[in-house]
Amino acid sequence: MTTVALIPARGGSKGIPRKNLVAIGGRPLLVHSIAHARATAGIDRVFVSTDDDEIADVATSAGAQIIRRPAELGSDTASTESAIEHALASMRADGLVPDRVVLLQATSPFRSPGQLDAALQRFDREGCDSMLSVVRFCGFVWRDDGHGAAPCTYEPGARPRRQDIRGITLETGSFYVFTRAIFEATGARLGGRIATFEVPEADAIDIDEPADLERARAEALRRGFGADVDLAAITWLWLDVDGTMTDGAMYYGEQGDELKRFDTRDGAGIAAFKRAGGRVAIVTGEQSTAAGRRAEKLQVDHVVLGCQDKGAAFGEFCRRFRVAPEQVLAMGDDLGDLPLVGRVGVFVAPRDAHAQVRACADWITQRDGGHGAVREVTDRLVHARASLRRAA
Repeated sequence: MTTVALIPARGGSKGIPRKNLVAIGGRPLLVHSIAHARATAGIDRVFVSTDDDEIADVATSAGAQIIRRPAELGSDTASTESAIEHALASMRADGLVPDRVVLLQATSPFRSPGQLDAALQRFDREGCDSMLSVVRFCGFVWRDDGHGAAPCTYEPGARPRRQDIRGITLETGSFYVFTRAIFEATGARLGGRIATFEVPEADAIDIDEPADLERARAEALRRGFGADVDLAAITWLWLDVDGTMTDGAMYYGEQGDELKRFDTRDGAGIAAFKRAGGRVAIVTGEQSTAAGRRAEKLQVDHVVLGCQDKGAAFGEFCRRFRVAPEQVLAMGDDLGDLPLVGRVGVFVAPRDAHAQVRACADWITQRDGGHGAVREVTDRLVHARASLRRAA
């Protein structure tokens, strides 16, 4: 019997930009599912279905094979079933006709060791056609049937204790197992004889909104995953200005002069990083004379004022300076900085950054923008470079 893992991972995402590549526990979100599949003895091959070049590169590096999904199957409205159908057709075209598929949700980063092997063993033992991961649910559920509210999980006349509600589970979305035959017969991942596989509550975290991402990062720290970001490869510090090097406030003199408040400790930290051999870029959306003067005083290596597309600017920067994206630590606080997420080696947000930016960050500083956040980063960069020199 041939069993394949399939992980759909499209490039688009509304709630969290580049969601499948944001860092959880020191690695891109997608890579967790690839690692779980590769560690499962009962899975023969691991595939990622994507419409995105960067996701394809990350997945390949993590040991997965790529199925290129057409753009129409990567839209917000495209169903997972359509991606499964396309993937199976692609496999068949390459001479692979799997007996069984393990569908893994890329946005579920936690699966206990041995969980997928145990699920496959139970699948075989019980002769299932399909299986889904679930968590036990002990809540009091109601629905509106058009004639008023009706209970779903208990009888109001004999209200049980919460712990006495049994036999009710919630679908987690983390994984599904199904035979190719049942999918081809029904067009759905679940059909025929269906079994559930109960997983721990903490394994049911599904990342959809920024709050989910923060909860997942807390769980990753609790499990001891990637408690520290790796700064060893960083050679460039890429900085936003307003809200990062400043507190985001704008001041005007009586003559209409533009004034900004910069933290001298941040400046000292930038100078220390440059003395340690690092290089610095300042890229801001503002056409700011004050920012230009500050960059000149700090002898910054690369300055862009009035930048309207930081993603494009980053690509040009990498080409001009012949720097690999993973060698860059970028720091920003607002939505205009989000195109850098998933592209740079490390993305840092100040503590008071926009909530969506914080959710996407690899590291959130303990200090606010304009109040030592940059210094917090440069101190660690300098320490990392000193450690490299000692190791050499």
